[in-house]
Amino acid sequence: MSDHDADDELARLTQPLPDAEETVRAIYHGAVDAVVVQGPRGPQIVTLKGSEEPYRILVDRMTEGALTVGQDGTILFANRRLAQMTGHPAEDSAGRNLGDFLAEPFADLMRHWLEFPPDRAVRHEVMMCRADGSQFPALLWVGAIVLDQLPALLITATDLTAQKQSEQIAAAERFVRSILEQASDAIIVCDRSGRITHASWAAQELVGRTPIGLRFVEALPLSGMETGAERAVTPVLDAGAIVHHLLAGQSMRNIEVRALWSWRADGFFLLNGGPLLDSHNLTIGCIVTLTDITERRRAEEKQTILVAELNHRVKNILAIVRAVAAQTLVRSLSLSAFKEAFDGRLKALSLAHDILTSIRWGRVELDTLVDQSLAPYRAPGSAPRIVSEGPKVLLPTRAVVPLSMVLHELATNAAKYGALSVDCGSLEVRWGVVERNNGRWVELRWIERNGPPAATNIREGFGTKLIRRSVSYDLDGQADLLFAADGLKGTLAFPILEDPATSSAIATARRGASAGAE
Repeated sequence: MSDHDADDELARLTQPLPDAEETVRAIYHGAVDAVVVQGPRGPQIVTLKGSEEPYRILVDRMTEGALTVGQDGTILFANRRLAQMTGHPAEDSAGRNLGDFLAEPFADLMRHWLEFPPDRAVRHEVMMCRADGSQFPALLWVGAIVLDQLPALLITATDLTAQKQSEQIAAAERFVRSILEQASDAIIVCDRSGRITHASWAAQELVGRTPIGLRFVEALPLSGMETGAERAVTPVLDAGAIVHHLLAGQSMRNIEVRALWSWRADGFFLLNGGPLLDSHNLTIGCIVTLTDITERRRAEEKQTILVAELNHRVKNILAIVRAVAAQTLVRSLSLSAFKEAFDGRLKALSLAHDILTSIRWGRVELDTLVDQSLAPYRAPGSAPRIVSEGPKVLLPTRAVVPLSMVLHELATNAAKYGALSVDCGSLEVRWGVVERNNGRWVELRWIERNGPPAATNIREGFGTKLIRRSVSYDLDGQADLLFAADGLKGTLAFPILEDPATSSAIATARRGASAGAE
C-alpha cells in the first residue's frame, strides 16, 4: 500500500465521525424526532422521546466506539462497539476512569481536555488499552457537550489496527524494494509455487528481462557444483531441486552453481538461500542470492596454471645450474678458474630471469637482451667498440634463458680471447628476420674484427659446446661458428615459435635424447 493509499484509507475510516457527532448533538438537544438505525434485523425506525434515552439508543448502535466522560474523568456511558474494541464489558465501563482505557502519556492529554474542554472537536491518535493488557492504535474525536447542565466530553474512537498493519506492510515493501534496488548481487524472492515475486535490478540484468512472474527454473536454469579441495565438476543439484529444498525449509550456504543459459554459459555463481517464513513460522516462499564469482574462478584456474608453470621452470633452472656446474668443473684446471667461469654463467642466468621478471614472464625484445648481455663490455666515454642493431623481434619466453647463456659465452670468449681482449678489436652483432618453409626465423650474426690470433684449443671448450647445444636443443635452431684469424665469426639461426608449450616439449625431448646419447 502506498502512502497515498494509506491516507485515503484513514480518510475513509474517519469520515463518518464528524457526522456522527453532529447527529448525536442534534438528538440530545431535541432537534431530531426519529432516526433510522441498522439493527440485527435490518433498518429500523426509532422514535425519539426525551433526550437521554434516544442518545443512548443511537450511540449504542454506532459502528464506532463511543463514550461520554464526566468532568472528573469518570465514564458515564460506553457503547457496545467500544466494549468489543477494548474487551471491557459495556456495563462494567460506566463508573471507571477514562485513564484505564488509555496508555501513557495519552491519559495526561485527556486530563488536559477535561480541565480545558476544546471549543471545537479535536482529533488525536492514541494507544488504547485492552482488558488483557495489550494495546492498539485508535483515532479519537473529542468534543465538549453538556449533560444535565454539567460539562462533559463526547468521545468517538476508530480502531486503526488494520490501517497501521497496512502502513507497516507498505513500509516493509518500500524497505525491501530499496534493498533490492541497491543490492549489487542478484536477489530473487519466490512464492510457495516457485514463481518469482521480487527481484533486484542485478537479477533483472542477469536474466536479461524482468523475471517477476516466471518460475525460478525458467528464469535461472543452473546446476549446483560440488565444493571443497577437489572441486568435482559433477552437477549435484539443478534449479528445480534447489527451490524444492528451500521451500521444504532447508537453507543452502555457499553452493557453487554454473549458469546454463546461453548468454552466460561460462558464468559461475555462489548461491545462498533459505525459506521465507510468515509470522506463524510457516513457509510462504524462499529467497535466493546469487553472487557472481566467474572472475574469481578464472583467477583461481590461472593461479593453478601459474603455480604449475613456476614449478616446471624451477626444475628447469635447477637442471641447467646442475649441468653448467658439472661441465664447468670437468673443464676447469683449478678451483679459481671454476669459480670464475661458474660465477659468470650464473650471472647470465640471473640476467635472463631479471629480464623475464621485469616483464612478468611475457615476450622479450631481442635488442633488450643483447644490450644487457653486452653492457658490461661497453666502455663509457670512449669510442664505441661494440655495435648492435636489428629490427624489433619479440622472443618467446622459453628462448630468453638459453639465448642469454649463449650471448654470455660469446661475450666472455671475446673478452678473454677474442676481439674485446685487445684495444683495437671491435664487435658487431646484427640480426634480422627471414622466412623459411617452417615459419619465421631469426638470424643473428656475431662478427669480431682485429682480434688476436685464434687459439683453437681454448675456444673449442665447454663454452663452444654450450653454444651449439643451446641453439640446437633449446632454441630448435642451428649455430655456425668459424674461428677466423682476427676473431670469431658466427651465425645463430632459430625459429620464432608461436606455441611455446609445443616448442618446450620438443626441446625437452631433444635434451633428453642428447643426455642419453652422452
